[in-house]
Amino acid sequence: MLVISRKAGEGLVLTCPNGEQIEVVVTDIRRIGTGRPYCKLGIEAPRAVLIRRDELPEVITEGQLNAANRDHE
Repeated sequence: MLVISRKAGEGLVLTCPNGEQIEVVVTDIRRIGTGRPYCKLGIEAPRAVLIRRDELPEVITEGQLNAANRDHE
């Protein structure tokens, strides 16, 4: 695991073996009350890349992904 520090507006770019790139940017960092800080991430990736939160099970099928991509075109 790579661990790096980033400020709001900063990010990183992941380059896949096929040359496609995935950009991840910290869009906002906040602290609610006296709680722990949290950040919002912006992710830009090719449509074929499935992006999901790791705490959720992967339940989407390839057909559902293709349908979702067509709906956003």
